[in-house]
Amino acid sequence: MSDKRTRALTFSSQNVVVQRWFGGEILDHSPKSVRMDFIASGNAPLLMSHDMRQQIGVIDAADLRDGVGHGTARFARTGPANDAMMNVDDKIYRNTSVGYRVHEMMLDSEKDGEPIYRITDWEPYEVSIVGVPADSTVGIGRGESEKPPDKATENTESPEARATRASSFSEAEKPSDVRAIPDRSASSAVSNPGVIKMADEVIAAERKVTAQQAENERIGAIRALCKANKIATAVERQWIESGIRLEDEIGDNGQVKTKGVASEILDVMEKRGRETPSTAAALGLSNRETERYSLFKAIRALRYGGQSPKFVQEAAYELECSTAVGKRLGRELTSSILVPSEVLSRPLALPEDKLRAMATQPGSKGGYMVNVTNMGFIDILRNRSVAMSMGARVLSGLQGNVMFPRQTGKATVTWQAGEGTSVTATDQALGQLSMTPKTAIAITDVSEQLLAQATPSAEAFVMADLASDVAIDGVDYAVINGTGGAQPLGIKNTTGITSGQDASSATYAKVLAFVSTAGGANAIRGNPGWVTNTAGAAKLMQVQRFTSTDTPVWQGNMLNGTLVGFNAMSSEQLASGNIIFGSWDEVVIGEWGVLELSTDNGGTRFNQAQVGIRAMWMVDVLIRYPQAFVVGTNLS
Repeated sequence: MSDKRTRALTFSSQNVVVQRWFGGEILDHSPKSVRMDFIASGNAPLLMSHDMRQQIGVIDAADLRDGVGHGTARFARTGPANDAMMNVDDKIYRNTSVGYRVHEMMLDSEKDGEPIYRITDWEPYEVSIVGVPADSTVGIGRGESEKPPDKATENTESPEARATRASSFSEAEKPSDVRAIPDRSASSAVSNPGVIKMADEVIAAERKVTAQQAENERIGAIRALCKANKIATAVERQWIESGIRLEDEIGDNGQVKTKGVASEILDVMEKRGRETPSTAAALGLSNRETERYSLFKAIRALRYGGQSPKFVQEAAYELECSTAVGKRLGRELTSSILVPSEVLSRPLALPEDKLRAMATQPGSKGGYMVNVTNMGFIDILRNRSVAMSMGARVLSGLQGNVMFPRQTGKATVTWQAGEGTSVTATDQALGQLSMTPKTAIAITDVSEQLLAQATPSAEAFVMADLASDVAIDGVDYAVINGTGGAQPLGIKNTTGITSGQDASSATYAKVLAFVSTAGGANAIRGNPGWVTNTAGAAKLMQVQRFTSTDTPVWQGNMLNGTLVGFNAMSSEQLASGNIIFGSWDEVVIGEWGVLELSTDNGGTRFNQAQVGIRAMWMVDVLIRYPQAFVVGTNLS
């Protein structure tokens, strides 16, 4: 064995597809794709398991050959480095992995319904010795003196051809959030050096529940969550091996210090909803097919189909779409129709002033000034909801039940009284939160004459009216006042919120007490703000911060302003005297994204020549951290 402290190795190839949460990833090894300056400078570190605190040497030299990254590692003379080099020479340590930054990527292909991205501009900055590699074709001793491993088909595209192919994909196909994560490791064993290991949280000695039992519990919870939420197996494995917590780690300032699995799943599902909303109801209709769809034709088929086959024939396309959505959901429909999500997203054919009024109506409905460009059913639903306007997170296109873990108690630290003294410690307690679809119903009346005319603007007006009613009477009401059971459980009725905070004869000090109560629970997070009704807003606009000065605690207008530095809105969804302060992004609104329409044409409506159109929209509400909300009911 050579007495030199250098060893040949290979550290990367384009042989394998590394699984990420957004899909597969291939490192392109053409010379123009790899920024070799730092890795070949002699300054790049040699690490153990991508841990920056365990540098055992440097990479003396590096180059690309035959689609493989080659290098020469020089070991330090410290104890850990000597141990590592001995294990390398004894062929105990054989596997390597590269840490790299991604600068540009492009959609390359698809496999089993999962996108595969080619990293066309990346920069290696460290090489690690690892136990479990992402790429088993590279490693120590596979460098200068050995034949490189069999390589995959080399990318022979010119940079110009690659750029042309990349430009053919939409921005939605290029996960921009990937570029927001500058440092990534190719190792499946450790993907985020910043993640705090479960072992750091466990007091190994003198525990009632052993560290292994706690780890088994963590792994079991991650597997159950990934299965329930259809998270890729590769991502599940990455979370398990990285030691990531189930819940967020919160810093002393109440802000999230390190995301846990629950937040990661929420991010993945929110991204899914943005990119492929209402998956269950999406039929892949073209723009022309979407524009062809007539809501009134479908309603007329429901209303008059039993009397005249003509109306059924006219609505053949709309009924075919409904049947296709029903098959996706495993439902057979006889007295209602399901509207494809493409129709719910198309712009409504209303004049801008009418559309703006529908989207921003103030007063009893509680409005918010919004941009009305290309506004459709779903857009109006979003913008008319005070909770969504305040920052509640929306998960769209859900299928089946959804669950998240929640930490209900935390481990405590006990100081040992003396050597040999037994210590009793408590573990973190874990619970589970779930979301199941609840049906919100809104009904609007349409005259027989209007239904017969079926102009685009008439259809648009009805759709906008339904969206507005679903948002206000359904979603918004449930977020704030829902009682559970058949309807979602809202903020006011959720166990764990601070209820009954004193706001009588409101003063500056009493208003500030709402904020300090949430702050005392380390629960002021993103998007904190206030909601009350217009009477409450009017009262607070008259409360002075300091005597004999014009400094009201509520500033701005009565509908949308600020209260002691936080955003504030008014809505008549809140009863008289009610006021809520909270971090609204802890509210999760789940949408199963299928609009079901049916008609009610009996009784009074028949005598008045009207048709009742009933819209049903499935939602649920989840309050992730009840401590983030403080409620008062005696504002005066």
